[in-house]
Amino acid sequence: MDDLRHIGGDSAVSTQPIEDSHDEPLFPMPPLTEQALRVAVRSLGLSAAVRFEEEFHSAWQEAVQTDSTVPMHTFLQRWGIFVALRRYPERARRLHELETAVAEASSVEDARCAAAEIGVLLDAARREVAA
Repeated sequence: MDDLRHIGGDSAVSTQPIEDSHDEPLFPMPPLTEQALRVAVRSLGLSAAVRFEEEFHSAWQEAVQTDSTVPMHTFLQRWGIFVALRRYPERARRLHELETAVAEASSVEDARCAAAEIGVLLDAARREVAA
């Protein structure tokens, strides 16, 4: 990924290239199935696994109540992106760093810069899920 990274600071904006090429994935991108994503999410941590199960049951109930596959499709897409974001340690670290930067931003501009980079990470994850 050859985009630019905003490095904190009040009003000064500095950038450096993001290099994902050296960041090896913890595991291959799983298929977008309930079972494959469940295994991947469990490997990422207990709290994520608990949230996955809660959201799975909610999506399943909504799908049954509405007689629609959309809730399950949305669930699988959302968790596929979650896995894609976190299966690369450096990407996961950077996402956490950016989320913290947004929460602690001293200006709207700083928050927007961090949020824009989160958007870049999300776009990359969406491309992985779609591949």
